[in-house]
Amino acid sequence: MDDAKWAIVEHVFRGIKIMDSATSIVGHSKVMHHMMPDIVPPIDRRYTLRYLHRSTNIRNGLDREWLAFREIMSGFFVPVASDPKFRAKAEKWVATQDECRWDTSVLKVVDNLLIGAAK
Repeated sequence: MDDAKWAIVEHVFRGIKIMDSATSIVGHSKVMHHMMPDIVPPIDRRYTLRYLHRSTNIRNGLDREWLAFREIMSGFFVPVASDPKFRAKAEKWVATQDECRWDTSVLKVVDNLLIGAAK
């Protein structure tokens, strides 16, 4: 991700208004994941935030949530998904939808493994 790509992702993140609650990161990431599955991972409180931050709490506010979103992507999802050995294995899982139906993108594979680790 270069600065131009981050700017596009940030523009989309800030342009979405789907949540009635004060917290946006979870809903925004899930919508964006459906829009851009190879760029944005889904983020949730129960698994992602608890695993990465040891808490399900998030400080509300679009500016803070954007920074948290970018940190989660660049500090966890992108490095894991970019590892050549991991990526090769994950792409095989994505290609076998009959066996791995929840693995719809490499970033979703990372998310599914995080959920499995938590369980």
